[in-house]
Amino acid sequence: MPPLTKGGTSRACAARALGAVLQGQGNLKGQLEAQFQRTPSLSPMDRRFATQLAFGGARVSLRLLPLVDGALKHPLKDRDQDLRALMVGALYQMHWLGAAPPLCVNGAVEATRALKKPWASKLVNAVLRKFPAEVLSATLANQSPEDQSGLPRWWYDALAHAYPNQLAEVIAAGNSEPPLTLRVDGDREAVAAELESLGFGPRLGTLSAKALYLNKAPPLQDIPGFLEGRLTVQDEGAQLTTELLDLAPGLAVLDACAAPGGKASALLAACPGVELTALDPNPKRVERLLDTLKRTGSKGFTVHCADALEPGPWQREQGFDRILVDAPCSGTGILRRQPDIRLLRQPGELAKLSTLQGALLRALFPQLKAGGRLVYCTCSVLPEEGEAVVAKFVAETPEARALSLPESFGRAAGPGRQGLPTRQGPDGFFYAVLERVPTP
Repeated sequence: MPPLTKGGTSRACAARALGAVLQGQGNLKGQLEAQFQRTPSLSPMDRRFATQLAFGGARVSLRLLPLVDGALKHPLKDRDQDLRALMVGALYQMHWLGAAPPLCVNGAVEATRALKKPWASKLVNAVLRKFPAEVLSATLANQSPEDQSGLPRWWYDALAHAYPNQLAEVIAAGNSEPPLTLRVDGDREAVAAELESLGFGPRLGTLSAKALYLNKAPPLQDIPGFLEGRLTVQDEGAQLTTELLDLAPGLAVLDACAAPGGKASALLAACPGVELTALDPNPKRVERLLDTLKRTGSKGFTVHCADALEPGPWQREQGFDRILVDAPCSGTGILRRQPDIRLLRQPGELAKLSTLQGALLRALFPQLKAGGRLVYCTCSVLPEEGEAVVAKFVAETPEARALSLPESFGRAAGPGRQGLPTRQGPDGFFYAVLERVPTP
């Protein structure tokens, strides 16, 4: 038997990672990183191929899984979800990447050995050969609009209700390949000129004065200035927090949901001299937060592994001048960056998340000084997690006043503004800015 090729091993890594997600064993990024740690022999090119198959397969999984399952004589067992993922990856490569069908089929068959399931080689071969390119194309073209969205039905219905006139654009943006967006802590034009000379094809953002898009997405360590902390991966919509916080040196700022640290490092870079307190309840996420702040050379911060809903040493007797609440949410605005969200989210989670978001506002607003400013944001496009949460809080809180936001960002949404994802622009985000005013 010939030795395994790196292609077979790469396919197996992608299949194991996506298969674990199908089993409900975590998110795709974490599972893929774990596979790479177990397979150190993979080259950077092999890893990029595995990442492409895993993320691309996740993006179209809800369109392809019914086809795979329908071609099976018997449902695969739960422990064999990696085989379903393997076949999804092959069909994705065939249809969306335009690879030759024999290459995709033979590669998937070889990968069954890397998965240590050689018994499945005939099964994988038989299923995939039921979908020659023209049959696969016709089958996908005949799917209903709901199925072609690649979203769970409850998610599709929620978008159709909230954005009936923008539904196609929102779905297309969520299913697109995301651009590489950087935050420049320094002279953006000078950095853009340098990257242009090196062939990276930079493009200036329009919402944030620090945003830079790259047409070419190389490994981050190959981008000049990244390892030195001058550049940070951060969506342009997320970069607006520093502007909305209206920072000044000496202000006490609380970042209540700070990990992985993009927004915390941004505000420290934008206004040296602020006194930042950053919280996150998860020890592993706190490690990522500290790593980000260290890489960017940030100073003037204190980090607590703490829950913002619970009293603790992070609180200040005199309160905070500014509070950032980047609330946990469904992530429906960043679907293109985390395509496995469609496999992980359940409709019942929305009520729990909106309850948590409201609880965070109620717990944190009293920590705000009179005249202080709280910025609430989510990476969601669902009104239940944005305008509904803030509108309810403002109605119940006499000392909370919603401030107006720049009309350049998104669309009016109750007391805030909602940005919808675009193919070459920002992700989907909701923002609201609340000021604490003295009660009569």
